[in-house]
Amino acid sequence: MHLGIPYVDRILNVDIPSENLAFDVAPNNVAPAANMAGVLRRALANPIGAPTLGHLVHPGQRAIIIADDNTRVTPTKQILPVLLDELNRAGIPDSDIQVIIASGTHRPMTEAELEEKYGVPVMSRIKVLPHHYKDPANLVEYGVTKRGTRILVNKHVIAADFRIAVGNVIPHHPTGWSAGAKAVLPGVAGEETVAQMHFLGSRDPSLGRVDTEMRREMEDFAERIGLDFVVQVILNRDGLLVDAVAGHFVQAHRVAVDKSRQVYGVSIPCLADMTISSTAPVDLDFFQADKGIFAAELSTQVGGEIVLVSGCVEGVSGSHPELADYVGKMTNGEIWPLLHAHKVPDPLTGAEAIVINDLKQKMAITIASDGLSPELCERMGFRHVSPARLDDYVRSRLAASPGLRIGILRQSAEIVPILEQ
Repeated sequence: MHLGIPYVDRILNVDIPSENLAFDVAPNNVAPAANMAGVLRRALANPIGAPTLGHLVHPGQRAIIIADDNTRVTPTKQILPVLLDELNRAGIPDSDIQVIIASGTHRPMTEAELEEKYGVPVMSRIKVLPHHYKDPANLVEYGVTKRGTRILVNKHVIAADFRIAVGNVIPHHPTGWSAGAKAVLPGVAGEETVAQMHFLGSRDPSLGRVDTEMRREMEDFAERIGLDFVVQVILNRDGLLVDAVAGHFVQAHRVAVDKSRQVYGVSIPCLADMTISSTAPVDLDFFQADKGIFAAELSTQVGGEIVLVSGCVEGVSGSHPELADYVGKMTNGEIWPLLHAHKVPDPLTGAEAIVINDLKQKMAITIASDGLSPELCERMGFRHVSPARLDDYVRSRLAASPGLRIGILRQSAEIVPILEQ
């Protein structure tokens, strides 16, 4: 069978005999809504677990919209005009509204990326503020969570009178699902607070689950800083809007997760011996692309192999380059004591490395990428194959193991494989 594997801006051709193909899955093909603006207005008029914005906000208040960055495919520049108009009708002029980028620990966006993500019309109406998670001058301390974690949060979020989060609900490792309270933690939190949250994910990583310790920490954080309202969208596999939900950051989020699961929860008939996991269009860096490894964990036999196909065009990560050292040079037995002793300069990277190291003990990982060199992959404990030689690599694996069952995950950074019972 001639199969095309998406990779950045091209297709990699791979031949797999039909008897060796265990599955070939992508997010489910769900038709988009005919009218995006109409769907958004209907969601705002019928919020879940909360009154409408017209009943919640009042003239004279300052509102802040917490919106994700260019690592997410949320159609923010189409959502924000509808939301701004709704706030205007409720008596909040553009001059009293700001957007803050919920970038978490990601690198800052370029001017071109800002214009593409939020749109020039929006940026001409309101100010779009960056979030600097490491800058004490950008943060305020706001008590502690139930777990005792210090709440360090962006000062502009706290200064606002009303806080609205906008996001796209998709599967996410290790939080289970994106959006909801995740917009504020890690979105607009400080480095120490984000690291403590990720430690929970290292102890109990999850994909496709919503009731986790990590989610409870995020929602406690959101409650304490006062996240007043959310607008959550569900997109199909082509990035087009299927539905939207608005309202309370917990109740509306859960409804959105149920809708999103219909798109991104995919059934597989068996576990593969080798899963080819293509992350496109999530190709920015390995820190984002490793979601495709965690999705493939759910579709691969213990002792099998994951082949991550991802461009990683910015390498390991502009914000977390140390990940290569933590994964390649340290065991989890060495990382955990350093984390507890606060001797890891970038705790978030340490937490991410722990999850990857655990997975490396279960199965082999091969990286097909031009963005990560063979030397770097070897240093991290991965095999490397040139994307141009992917077909040759698969042939060699089949020659060595003629009965090899191979599975394919497409858009694997945004998918939950579910084993048929």
